[in-house]
Amino acid sequence: MANFFDYLHWRGDLDFLMSPFNEVDAAILSMLSYLDMSDIVPGCESGSGISIKETSARIFSKFSTTEAKSKINSKISPTINSKFNSSLEEMLRKLSVCPRFEGVRLSRFDENTDYIAGRQFAAVTFTLPDAHPENVVAFRGTDDTLVGWKEDFGIVYMEQIPAQDSAHRYLEQALEKLPGQFIVCGHSKGGNLAVYASSHIGPTHQDRISKVYNFDGPGFNFSVVDQTPFNLCDHKILNFVPEESMVGMLFESAGKRTVISSSARYSSQHNAFNWNVERTEFVRGNLADVAKLLDHILKTWLTEISLAERGAFLEAFFDLLGDSEETTISTDPLQNLKEIQKILKKYSQLDKETKSLMNQVFGSLSTQTKQTMSTTIKQILPGK
Repeated sequence: MANFFDYLHWRGDLDFLMSPFNEVDAAILSMLSYLDMSDIVPGCESGSGISIKETSARIFSKFSTTEAKSKINSKISPTINSKFNSSLEEMLRKLSVCPRFEGVRLSRFDENTDYIAGRQFAAVTFTLPDAHPENVVAFRGTDDTLVGWKEDFGIVYMEQIPAQDSAHRYLEQALEKLPGQFIVCGHSKGGNLAVYASSHIGPTHQDRISKVYNFDGPGFNFSVVDQTPFNLCDHKILNFVPEESMVGMLFESAGKRTVISSSARYSSQHNAFNWNVERTEFVRGNLADVAKLLDHILKTWLTEISLAERGAFLEAFFDLLGDSEETTISTDPLQNLKEIQKILKKYSQLDKETKSLMNQVFGSLSTQTKQTMSTTIKQILPGK
């Protein structure tokens, strides 16, 4: 099946007047937000921008050595596999020589990871040449730091995670500084931020946001979060989840949800580089039973755990993992083994109350998983 690179081959020579901005374009720019653009793309304090063509030239010049080449993208979503690096690099090279994208200008790059506040956030604004809408704000998804993971889990019990506040302020300032219409988008947590920020923009600027794209990002826990602002923006929100989604099916979505096809399986479906494309849209699919099962398990489990217990559990859990500036998610098995040994040692030193809470939460999840799977099997095999 075709993917982003086939799309660039088909449509790359057509500008946005000849072929209007579409869902595949939004996904491509969402993935581009994972790039390390510091010291290359002007920040929010600057009124200038830089084209994709020039951005590409500066990035590959900056990371020209073999040692530095691996740093081309600074942050990788924890649910994206290792092929993401090379895919992102290849896409940037192709975009830089593609008439459709080479003149797109990047500005207002903002990267803000705060280990004390528990925030992992990055965003960039793209301005399209001779197109309507003119601006596309893209929010980056979760990176490979534990602080990023911990913040994501905050959706379980917090009314607002720090990155959502940053996203709201970023979009509000972009609307104040730049003329024209806006599309807001993001992949993974970036999609959640896109929906949150757009829904909380005031009526003065709300009509300037034409569409909001959430590419396999989690929804919202509306038992904790006020749903009213989302209802005002509901008709603009487009959620895309792969058939075996393990991220985009988490919590409740605002807006329309569309299931799409992927060439990969299981967690690798979260990687948008694996999504199937036909002409100017993603190939539609059907939600798999495993995604429905995950959704049901989580919703039922959350009803058994109070907000206070969720917060206390997550604080203890990430303290065990070693939440700090230096801590990232490792893909090295030997390194992971060392980390497990550290975790077990820390666990043995916990007080009885914390241990009891962690055992209770893990036990509840395990029980709920078994019950849901048993019920599902009985539905599939009546009488068994």
